[in-house]
Amino acid sequence: MLLDLEARWENLRRTPPEGPRGGHGTDDLLSRQRVYQAFHSKLVAYNNRYKPPHMPERLLNTPDRLGKWCQRVRNIFLQVECDPQAIYPAHLLEKAYQWADRMAARMNKACVSRPISSGTVRSAIAGLDAVSHWCDDLTRFSSEHRAAA
Repeated sequence: MLLDLEARWENLRRTPPEGPRGGHGTDDLLSRQRVYQAFHSKLVAYNNRYKPPHMPERLLNTPDRLGKWCQRVRNIFLQVECDPQAIYPAHLLEKAYQWADRMAARMNKACVSRPISSGTVRSAIAGLDAVSHWCDDLTRFSSEHRAAA
């Protein structure tokens, strides 16, 4: 699925370089290039077939943005939940959790809890729901805090 390939590429871009001196070795660079090529070729194919074209989500750096993104992605997975060919979007969930973890650190809040996954689309939906609800709580807390100030 395009969204999981996109998330895999984004997660990999944020992964620190491997190697004894923190640099990218040839194997690491080739691996990263293959991941990007897989995403890019799927993106081009999708955009040639469907309108409007898919635009990667760039900023998920606020609770409101991340929560809404999780809900949109959750709704997509609700549509394919019963499809036996639907894959568990591990990279997509990791993307959501990484954004939430960065946000929690920046806002000095507890990280979102990660439910135990069964590796099914249903558990991915539950994970996206967990991040979305966590974001809603942060947004509500921020609004109440601003109103009290």
